[in-house]
Amino acid sequence: MTAVLHVIDGNCDETQLYVLGLLRSRLSADDAPHAVCSIDGHMAARAVHHWRGEDVLRAERRLLPCMNWAPQLPAVAHKTGAKVLHAWGIDAAAVCASRQLDLPLVLTLLNPDATRDAAKWLRSFPTDATVVAGSQVIQSRLVSAGVAPERVVVIRGPADFGAVNRARRENIRASVVGDAHPVLLLAGPPSKSGGQFYGIWVAAVLKQVFPNLRLIMPYDSHEGRRLQRFALSTQIPNLLTVPDARLTWPQLAACADVFVVPSVDEVCIEPILTAMAAGVVVVGIAIRSVTELITDERFGLLCKPGQRRPLAGRILTALEDEELRRKVTEQAKRHVYEISSIRTFTDNYTRLYENVQAGKAPGDGVRDTAMVA
Repeated sequence: MTAVLHVIDGNCDETQLYVLGLLRSRLSADDAPHAVCSIDGHMAARAVHHWRGEDVLRAERRLLPCMNWAPQLPAVAHKTGAKVLHAWGIDAAAVCASRQLDLPLVLTLLNPDATRDAAKWLRSFPTDATVVAGSQVIQSRLVSAGVAPERVVVIRGPADFGAVNRARRENIRASVVGDAHPVLLLAGPPSKSGGQFYGIWVAAVLKQVFPNLRLIMPYDSHEGRRLQRFALSTQIPNLLTVPDARLTWPQLAACADVFVVPSVDEVCIEPILTAMAAGVVVVGIAIRSVTELITDERFGLLCKPGQRRPLAGRILTALEDEELRRKVTEQAKRHVYEISSIRTFTDNYTRLYENVQAGKAPGDGVRDTAMVA
């Protein structure tokens, strides 16, 4: 089995930590050695907190004129016996490449917002890094920006049905929102492109119909703190809940009735996959990254891009039309099981690691399951 050193940087968010944690635990269970190293001290502490004590090695980055490096990284790679370096951020990839460790380099991108900077770095830096794109949107943006298509491989994120079921058995919902109903869930960390502002606006409207409604907006960001102040300014009591940052997407999905995607730009799809697996109806804007997964009134409910006022009506339909809700959630669960099972997810990464270590084409035998399902 291929030994992999995963390298995270200061921009790694909770979705990346969730996906990396799941990948690491499942492949380590298959006797493949997987270690995690952080080039940022603050992120190392966050990762340990998020993974509830899991070990994270450290090789902190130093920024010098014309140099971006982590002097301890070669020693960490040697100690762990790494045969592949896997970066979970552009800064992490740049540090890995600058050390010239003569090891294959993989960079995973889950957020479409990161593609412009990633493409710029890939074009300018002399590296043969392979990029794992979490969606077709990310792949097409990279290729359009000049990245060679053979260097980009699409691997869909995991849908952990078992984790959702455990969260439901543990009644995490009660600890997060008490007896609130209905409960709406937004993607996070909040950003302007994520449209969480519109999610709060829609929730405020619907709370006039459902006085006990609660909106969950997970994970911290500058935009999230701004939106918390905005929610307080509405003077609507118990509108917004910001949960513990250690809660994973399966745990958050187990708290929700509707997953709302009010985005103004393309989104990271991993939270949507988890919501579908949890039987939570997805209601959102029909941007391309969403329609890669969801057909309107088949796997969720969608509004046309630019039409956010009808979003409240679609959420109301999802809550009140029990037959439609049951139909789309059952179909969505079957669909996401076919395209994003943990076994398929880990098998694709295993094949990718073997390919890059052997010098083969990175995408040889790796399937974009959403395109062939």
